[in-house]
Amino acid sequence: MVAYATKAGQFVDFDGRLHLNTTLEQFGTNECSPFRKRIIERCGMLANAVRAEYLHLAKSKSHASANLRLLELEAYLTVSDLWLLTSLSELIAFADDKAEFCQSISKKYDIEIECYDELCSIADSYQIDPPFVEKGATYKSCINRLCCSRWWRRKLKNLQNERIEILARDLRQVNAKSSPYCSPITLATRTSQRQASRSYLENTIVVNEKNDEFTLAQLSDKSVSNPAIRRFELLARCKGFELIAKAYKHNAAFITLTTPSRFHKMTKIIRNGRMIKVIPNKKYENLSPRDAQKYLSNVWARIQAKLSRLSIKPYGFRIAEPHHDGTPHWHFMLFATKENLEQVEEIFRHYALQDSPDENGAKKRRLKVEEIKSGTNPTTGKEYSATGYLIKYVCKNIDGHGVNNCNESDSKDWSGRNATDIAMSIEAWARTHRIRQFQQIGGASVTVWRELRRLSEQEGELEKLRIAARSNDWAAFTEAMGGPIVSRTDQSIRPAYGASENLDKETGELKKKLFTKYGDTASERVIGLLVGGMTVISRIHYWEVKDTPNLKSAQQKIMSGIVEVIDEIKFQNSPFINSIDQSDPRKRVALDSYQ
Repeated sequence: MVAYATKAGQFVDFDGRLHLNTTLEQFGTNECSPFRKRIIERCGMLANAVRAEYLHLAKSKSHASANLRLLELEAYLTVSDLWLLTSLSELIAFADDKAEFCQSISKKYDIEIECYDELCSIADSYQIDPPFVEKGATYKSCINRLCCSRWWRRKLKNLQNERIEILARDLRQVNAKSSPYCSPITLATRTSQRQASRSYLENTIVVNEKNDEFTLAQLSDKSVSNPAIRRFELLARCKGFELIAKAYKHNAAFITLTTPSRFHKMTKIIRNGRMIKVIPNKKYENLSPRDAQKYLSNVWARIQAKLSRLSIKPYGFRIAEPHHDGTPHWHFMLFATKENLEQVEEIFRHYALQDSPDENGAKKRRLKVEEIKSGTNPTTGKEYSATGYLIKYVCKNIDGHGVNNCNESDSKDWSGRNATDIAMSIEAWARTHRIRQFQQIGGASVTVWRELRRLSEQEGELEKLRIAARSNDWAAFTEAMGGPIVSRTDQSIRPAYGASENLDKETGELKKKLFTKYGDTASERVIGLLVGGMTVISRIHYWEVKDTPNLKSAQQKIMSGIVEVIDEIKFQNSPFINSIDQSDPRKRVALDSYQ
């Protein structure tokens, strides 16, 4: 199914047969040859996939249909005057030109709203959502963003990544037979981003008011940005929920929610437990993984609303992961009373089958519910465990640790594949389509849990919570916070937010950072905990970046658009760069994770 070849001048068709590029010359008129060549040669790493698509359509339909498909692909990859398969350096230069063009336009206006409307129309022409005047933003700050080269680089790079991946998926490059979960192009791009980000972190030294020095890599490795720590934390929280469920005599259920057939590009053909081939799904309606994620989010929102009306409050976790063709599906590990879980299953099934309920296989595939047994497994002699059931899904989707795919059924798309490679593909898929992989349902605030782990010895109830958090006892922590179903507003401790602060080392004065470099109101960050109306500060250090010999080259890679390190860290739920003063040669930052 993969349309890549090992030798120049060749391509592989959708049936796995090798062809010379000149094979396409047999189709169409004399005018077709330069037409094909003009479009295909611009497609770079997707060129062979486009050749395979052309050959398939020319054989199954006509050369006219194949030519029309080429025009569709060209239109999809063309956004105004931008060709999305352009190189990184060309994309950066294009983004810089757009920023300069917007700057020149902004100088012609005295009325900000008129300037803002004009610049928004430029962003719209490139199918980029412009910044909105809301939540502390002003017309001036939005104009500043639209005139910023870094803003344009980030937006155009995101557009490029998503469009290329959607097209690769449409050209059958994402499936169990070729490249599961994401295309080789996206995986290569994401690997480069990770390497550039790591280089930046390793070459960036930060120093605090005590002159303690660390690299950002050292700090990142001690936070949930580190896949191993993220994995340990998720499993500790799941185990805590399981212990609470046993104490309350609650049951557990593992629920899988999938999308209707129209979201799936490819279908696996399985015989006698073996996957023999992958074919296009005839019901597919050109919907992206992002469209499927929105569908699942809407279904879950209706389920939650119904549960709320019935005062049913299950607790647990939700995991989003891809099918072999990149279509997301959701897993839930939920705990509740046996009676409530029965109602939960009915409600899930009702809303899962509201859309195209008579579709072939809908009742079998749209929803799967597995009750987690209690007691001892007679085969293994070990106790049945919800956490034990969930662990393979957590590890598979984070770093592949401890996952052995060698003994998996041949029908599984990860059978025989390296678990670390699978995890990297899943991470690239999630980043490209902006899909949140893990979400806690119910329970206590994980932000409070993380802030407590930063505190030194306290007194009373706060010390009890701190000890539970420091010892990774999620069950004790949750109980002390009011139990697994208490609402966030009723929990005894909540995160405290405040403005970022910079320390003037010469005067010892703390200066609040009230505005971003664009001029809008700076977002407040977590500074500690609210306990009985009092704020307990957990962020006590002030940091600034120290230049190193290798920092400038690492910065250049970041600034060139390979990766935005701030976005990278925030996405991994460890926002330890909060503000940067671009005018100061020693750029001040607030390290949220380890202070």
